[in-house]
Amino acid sequence: MTHSNSQKPVAVRLDAGTHWLCSCGLSKNLPYCDGGHKGTSFQPVALELNSPKNVEITL
Repeated sequence: MTHSNSQKPVAVRLDAGTHWLCSCGLSKNLPYCDGGHKGTSFQPVALELNSPKNVEITL
């Protein structure tokens, strides 16, 4: 469960590597984690990609 109530998908192109995604909805840089979860029970979600991909992330 996130703090965000929008539940809207965002399409992004991501390079290969590890991407840390926001799970709390408090990030000022959605869909990426910026540490806004500090002091809460939320943790960022790691997304590992072996090659560049277009992904859809629901906020």
